[in-house]
Amino acid sequence: MTNLPMSQTRKVILSQRYLQLGFVLAMCLLLFTALAPIISAGWVEESDVRYLQTAEQMEQLQLMLSSLKYAESGTQGYLITGRQEYLQPYYQGNEQAQGLLTRLRRTLRNDTDTLRSLELISRQIDILHQYQGRVIEQRRLNGGTPAYTDDILSGKLGMDRLRFSVTDLRSQLNARKAVQYNEYQSRRQLVNLVVVLVTVLDAVLFSLLLWQIFLGIRERARTVEELQEVSERMQLGAANLEERNRHMALLSKMSSALQVCQDAEEFFEVAGKYAYQLFGQHAGALYAYYSSRDLLERMTSWGQLSSDTILFEPNQCWAIRRGQPHAVRDLRLEPVCQHLGVRRPDAYLCLPLMAGGEPVGILYLEAGTAEVADAFPPELLQVANTLTEQVALAVTNMNLRENLRRQSIVDALTGLYNRRFLNETLERELVRANRQNTPLSLVMLDVDHFKRFNDNHGHEAGDQVLRHIAQLLLKSLRGSDLACRFGGEELTLIMPETDQVAALAKCELLREQIAQLTVRVGGVVLPAVTISMGLAVYPRDGEQADTLIQHADAALYRAKNDGRNRVEVARVEE
Repeated sequence: MTNLPMSQTRKVILSQRYLQLGFVLAMCLLLFTALAPIISAGWVEESDVRYLQTAEQMEQLQLMLSSLKYAESGTQGYLITGRQEYLQPYYQGNEQAQGLLTRLRRTLRNDTDTLRSLELISRQIDILHQYQGRVIEQRRLNGGTPAYTDDILSGKLGMDRLRFSVTDLRSQLNARKAVQYNEYQSRRQLVNLVVVLVTVLDAVLFSLLLWQIFLGIRERARTVEELQEVSERMQLGAANLEERNRHMALLSKMSSALQVCQDAEEFFEVAGKYAYQLFGQHAGALYAYYSSRDLLERMTSWGQLSSDTILFEPNQCWAIRRGQPHAVRDLRLEPVCQHLGVRRPDAYLCLPLMAGGEPVGILYLEAGTAEVADAFPPELLQVANTLTEQVALAVTNMNLRENLRRQSIVDALTGLYNRRFLNETLERELVRANRQNTPLSLVMLDVDHFKRFNDNHGHEAGDQVLRHIAQLLLKSLRGSDLACRFGGEELTLIMPETDQVAALAKCELLREQIAQLTVRVGGVVLPAVTISMGLAVYPRDGEQADTLIQHADAALYRAKNDGRNRVEVARVEE
């Protein structure tokens, strides 16, 4: 610069100072552009919160009026009919209305005008409630005498006054909501306008800076290079951010889908599809425990796996044993899981699916030869950890739902399905039998002299007998058949696609097997028991569930009357 004329030197120095000042101003504007939405968010949100609070108050007010209408309808129904079930809406409606009134008082405690209107409504509610209680008590004292029309009209007039007061208060709140909404819109528009203006100023300033850079050729070349580097970093950052957002969106979709899966097969099918989208460049699989927790089974896989292991023991995986991820990038230098088998990848990763501090499975990923140097970068590990957390939680929730469902449909004593499940299944099987034009056999089964057996040997012995009979049924029936506990010592069998001949043969076999059962309680062998059975066949003995059950029960009753320990077939005239 010393070789340049003094005037040109001053221009260069002045240009550099302008550039410095311009950059400072640009950074300030950029900082303000970045911080303005954050700083103003609370200011805008404040008006939005007031608007939403007013909307919620209006909704609560409408709900309170609906509850009072519900209570009044129950009161009128009771006054007209005298039936007790009409009092249920009366109690529920008034209770809910009081709760909503309390919440409204709390939210409107600092608003004198609306609180005054709310107190008027409260007094009207009290008067209406006192009136309802008085006429209900009079109706009770009158016994079967219907209420007078005047009593009913008085209640309707009270509700009309109350409805008018509620409408008036809603009008006040609605007017306030409109004002709050306008305030919210004004604030948001103001913030947007400020942001736009600052952005425009920022753009203008950058244009001036580029113009100054253009004037200094040497400085321009260096600045262009720096800007190019910044642009590349931004593009790389944007690409990474886009990929991260894609991963988070996939994980969110997977979590939502897993929560509504109905069984394990569907669950792991969904999890595998999303895992393929997340780790497509890495072949992998998801393993989960058997119910016995002594083996891990491959539930789903994606890509071309090197390992062909389907089942393995938990202690064969380092991730399960350590309770933390186990990444192997060099099979010669690091401990290798025994479950890999003979065909091994060049590098692999096992992540345990942990729920409540206990493993419920593993996520297994492989890397090819070209990927070994950077097989499992931190970004992939982060996504894999998130996936394992979500899958483990979803597995736990699915198992919990399945256990709760099983408890609701399975009899605790016998392990057979209960009567509720019987009714649902029988209706469904009858529809299928009608559609496929196939027979269906229904058997009612009852232990002979079971009450006397309980009296002689105790209820524990009777329970043990029922358990043994239930286990025999579960072992002897086909997978498509269904055994249920109808009630007490009475059991029911549903045998789809089974005609009378096949069903009768099966019943005779079961009767003989049960008569030969050996049951011990406390080391003592209990006396043998026998059963009586009644058989009804669809469609001959009925096409409706209730009809079939009635005919099978009538056949069972006839079997008991004819000497027990026998099978009787339903008769059309029964």
